[in-house]
Amino acid sequence: MRDVSLWGALLGVKKTVIEAVEYDEDADLVVARVRPSSRARGRCGVCGRRSAGYDGGAGRRRWRALDLGTVKVVLEAEAPRVSCREHGVVVAAVPWARHDAGHTYAFDETVAWLATQASKSTVTQLMRVAWRTVGAIITRVWADVEAGTDRLEGLTRIGIDEGPQVPDRRGRP
Repeated sequence: MRDVSLWGALLGVKKTVIEAVEYDEDADLVVARVRPSSRARGRCGVCGRRSAGYDGGAGRRRWRALDLGTVKVVLEAEAPRVSCREHGVVVAAVPWARHDAGHTYAFDETVAWLATQASKSTVTQLMRVAWRTVGAIITRVWADVEAGTDRLEGLTRIGIDEGPQVPDRRGRP
């Protein structure tokens, strides 16, 4: 297995080019410098459509990834903006994270699952995040689940209960 493939699997990223991985001893942090693959570049962060480039954005940005043992991991990449026909000027989509999220898909999904299985204090200590962050992650993950699910799929019949009949003044229902 090549180093790039190994790092891709460890970081849980797809459609991503890993440029470099460094360990910052002072911060006890692994920093993976990445960029979207050529096919994943230049897409609207909201709808995912190909969009014209607008500018370089605010420079490099970091996304929290799943820890490697006891060491925190972040992905670092440029955050250019694109001009979408529907959404206007927005930060370009990245294949490893949701729009406006500071965490990778793998991190978000792990936190959301843990929140269904463990106590609040356990999730916050294990993932090293604030409870407020857990709530924001759950909201993002649930929005994705709802967007991909039709709650009425397979529905064949709806029954309506009109409730008890209340007689009028003359005693008629």
